[in-house]
Amino acid sequence: MDLFAGLREFSFAAIALRLLGALVCGAMVGLDREMRSKKAGLKTHVLVCLGAALCMVVSECIILGREGVTTDATRIAANVVTGVGFLCAATLMNRGNGSTHGFTTAAGLWATAIIGLACGTGWLEVGLLAAAIMLLVFALLGRVDDYVTGISRGFGIYGELASYDDVATLLEILREAGVRVSDLHVAKSPVDTAIVQLRGVTPHLCEKQALIERLRSMHCVRYLEVV
Repeated sequence: MDLFAGLREFSFAAIALRLLGALVCGAMVGLDREMRSKKAGLKTHVLVCLGAALCMVVSECIILGREGVTTDATRIAANVVTGVGFLCAATLMNRGNGSTHGFTTAAGLWATAIIGLACGTGWLEVGLLAAAIMLLVFALLGRVDDYVTGISRGFGIYGELASYDDVATLLEILREAGVRVSDLHVAKSPVDTAIVQLRGVTPHLCEKQALIERLRSMHCVRYLEVV
């Protein structure tokens, strides 16, 4: 496209527009994450995208600005991807109940870095398109994922029961409902209650929610979370 062709030139104006485009792309994704109260929000995504773009600009400056330099620009891009991987790992959170959260945030940061690399090379239209697609993924596929999770047969439980004797009662209710239980772990908490973790599969779709509500209504259940 002629509109973006000038961005592939090596000039201060083109570089400024590349970085500005990276800022816009990062802000597009980061604003969505910020509105959803994710750990990596607006500032994080903007900085990741802008930093990745700047790395590509610097690599181009090194190659074109000095005679005889044969540095491969793809090496810097590869190192950006690797470095962002460590940042993504920091967004993962183990909640102590057998579940880990933050995979979508980590993947979003990684993809935002790639968008920054595209903007840094002058392909701003590609970065804008990718950012728009990411927003659609967050908005539409998130709802699909929630719906599928809600009607699926499989589920996990992390709960706190009043005593060890109540574990048998909980398992009996699950057996009566036809739930196939696996990965059962029972531990004693510091206040002498029983901590239960398990995986279950209901015999039919759409039965999970009613079963969970029944378990939560038990007098012995102090806390119960679906994971």
